[in-house]
Amino acid sequence: MTELPNSELIEKLAAKLAARGQRTGSAAILHAEGGDNWAGGSIFVDGPRAIEWISPDNGELQLIMRLWDRTPANKKWRGITMLVIGDEFRIEFDYGEGWSEDEDEGDRRLPIVRAHFGDKPIYYPPLEDAGSRQ
Repeated sequence: MTELPNSELIEKLAAKLAARGQRTGSAAILHAEGGDNWAGGSIFVDGPRAIEWISPDNGELQLIMRLWDRTPANKKWRGITMLVIGDEFRIEFDYGEGWSEDEDEGDRRLPIVRAHFGDKPIYYPPLEDAGSRQ
C-alpha cells in the first residue's frame, strides 16, 4: 500500500465524512481520539430536529490511526475534531492539555457537538443497528 502524506490522509478522511453528511445534505462532525495501535470516535450528522450519531467504519478508523502514526513524536495529538459542511472542512487537533483523568471520550465530545450543532436531541440507534447504518 502506498503511504499518503498527512494532508492527503486528512483530505481522504474529510471526503468520507462529507459523504456521511451528503446523504441528508447536512454538516457532519467527527470527534476521535487515538494512540499507539488504537483509534476510537464518533460521527454526528446535524439534522433539522435531531443530531444523528454514527459509528465510524473501519476505513475511517484506519485513516485516523495512520494519521496518528505518521505524526512526529513531538507533535502527537490525543484528539481530533473535523467539521465538514458541503465541500469545506475544518480540522482541530487536541494535545490533551487540561484533560482530566476522570473524563472519557464521551465527556469530551458532547461539548464539541453542542458547540457546533446546538442543544437538539442526539439520536443513538439501538446497539444492534449501530453498525448496519454505515
